[in-house]
Amino acid sequence: MKIQKVDNSLSFTRKPNQKEMQVYTNSVNKGLELLGKQVDIILHNASAPAVRSENTGIGSLFSRTSVTKLFPFLKSHGITGIQQEPNGLRKVLDNSPYAPESNAKNIFMIPLEKLTTEEYGNILSKKTFDTIVNNNPNREEVNYPYVRSMYELALREAYNNGKNSKEFKKFKAQREGDYEQSALYRVLSKINGNDDFIIWGNSDFYTDEELKKLSQATGMESWKKVDRNLYKDKDSKKSRARIAELKEKYKDDYDYFLFQQMILEKENKKSNKLSEKIGIKIIGDSPVAPTDVETWVNQELFLKGKAIGCPPDYFSKDGQRWGFKYYDPEKIFKKDGSLGKAGKVLKKKYEEYFSSFPGGIRIDHIIGLIDPFIYTTASKKMTPENSGRIYSISGKYRKKNYKEYADLLTKIIIPSAEKYGLKKSSIICEDLGDKTAPVKQVMKKLDLTGISVTQFDDRGGKVPKKNVIMIGSHDNASFLEFMKDLFKYKDDRTKNERFLRKTRLLGEDTAPKSMDEQEKKQYIQEIRMNKDKFLTASFAELFASPARRVQIFFTDFFGIAKTYNRPGTTQGNWSLRLGENFEDEYYKKASEGKAPNFPEVIAAALRHRGLDVGNEQLMQDLDNSAKIISEK
Repeated sequence: MKIQKVDNSLSFTRKPNQKEMQVYTNSVNKGLELLGKQVDIILHNASAPAVRSENTGIGSLFSRTSVTKLFPFLKSHGITGIQQEPNGLRKVLDNSPYAPESNAKNIFMIPLEKLTTEEYGNILSKKTFDTIVNNNPNREEVNYPYVRSMYELALREAYNNGKNSKEFKKFKAQREGDYEQSALYRVLSKINGNDDFIIWGNSDFYTDEELKKLSQATGMESWKKVDRNLYKDKDSKKSRARIAELKEKYKDDYDYFLFQQMILEKENKKSNKLSEKIGIKIIGDSPVAPTDVETWVNQELFLKGKAIGCPPDYFSKDGQRWGFKYYDPEKIFKKDGSLGKAGKVLKKKYEEYFSSFPGGIRIDHIIGLIDPFIYTTASKKMTPENSGRIYSISGKYRKKNYKEYADLLTKIIIPSAEKYGLKKSSIICEDLGDKTAPVKQVMKKLDLTGISVTQFDDRGGKVPKKNVIMIGSHDNASFLEFMKDLFKYKDDRTKNERFLRKTRLLGEDTAPKSMDEQEKKQYIQEIRMNKDKFLTASFAELFASPARRVQIFFTDFFGIAKTYNRPGTTQGNWSLRLGENFEDEYYKKASEGKAPNFPEVIAAALRHRGLDVGNEQLMQDLDNSAKIISEK
């Protein structure tokens, strides 16, 4: 029994020593190889842990804690991929990573502790950094108001100390063109007092007299109009003059933006190299929404008065009105099938994704790229008259065959992946929802990797081999919450139909192959009576399934009984984090039956598949490792 000090309290846990850990890791990896499984954990940057002396209030997969502690821990458990959130720049007052302001990278990924080192020329003082750490009001969850204010303080200091460096001058000379639009959008948002370009010009930044003088000097009615349409006619005299003025008058804010992106590009390259060395690849996430900057710059390329959403269904009787613009199909592809202006924008966008993520990307709402549901934004309610599948209904956009439905994938997304040496299998297509016939056909014909979620009653034993299987994602209740809710009806004869069905199928899909019918019935009964057995079987289902790839959300792996994001709500989301002592917490939760005992889970999957026969030493090693983890 090992006594460890955790947060000034004693916690009695049993974890493998160095020799035991070697057996543990070898047996887990051998088991995964026999099962033909790749395992990823879904963990957003903000949720990454940090040691107390470097906890600024938010996590980063670029941080020293992630690199030196988290990555090795995950690798020792057979995990070879980390799927992060969309890494686009977040809006000033919006915590969601799924509606980014621009494709510039999220500044909260910058590991501030590294800016205090010689590597960065000590551009951030240790005093400032320590003040941020010591005043951090919440070490277990992200306090976004605090993080925003402290990152502004730290990054401004770093910029002021590093803006005259040769490195920054070189970066600006080489990369300014790629960030100009995003930088100016942030500058204009500050000038106008909001980040909605549609209403720019309504702020008190300019007096009426100033607006009058500006109008007289440039021949424009007001800057409001030119700012909203700055890139619509970027080569016009008015736009060129305004762009030049903004860069000169707000040079400090403009360069500050570029400086942050320089750091992020540097850290991204280092992270990819290190990940490859460790054996864990970072997987990106591509949101269905175009960024605000993308919409602002390309206004003429989008459908007017339309937006993409979801039709009414079981989960939303009125449908989901996301408000995201959708490109005019006639501007994505020309009549001859070649890329139009919008198609070229999308091609560049996906190439940037794949260049940043050697582990591939998850594409959010792939249905929206194959057979999107479009509605009229002026309407208050979706009806058959003002909404529908734009490519399926009659009209000029109607597509004739699966090849046309697959155009975005075959002409833009897949070639973008191949350009950076990534195979089609590296693209995870989030296809949850109303899959229409064209969507099903394209997914099948192109042999695309879809997603199966057991919390949605996808049965592990019936999951396609090409799919990713998971218990739940960032939009689901945690596994412990799901299990608690399911077991409420265990003894209620009027409401326990789902419980009985779920446990029966779970038993059938995880029972050892050597069991006879009577033993299987007993096994199913044990799953129904014992939550520990149910948890083990639920994770074993993932590994016993035909699916080649398993993904586990971090709350489920670490036994955290909290929901990370509640769709349709804005408060309390995106803030859960792993604690500094995440490793001790994992072993503690695993011993309590609240987190998956990995060797036990993999051993159960091997026995279900009959792969224990002829692998007696492996099974013994897994069982011994599982016993160690289960000790309290």
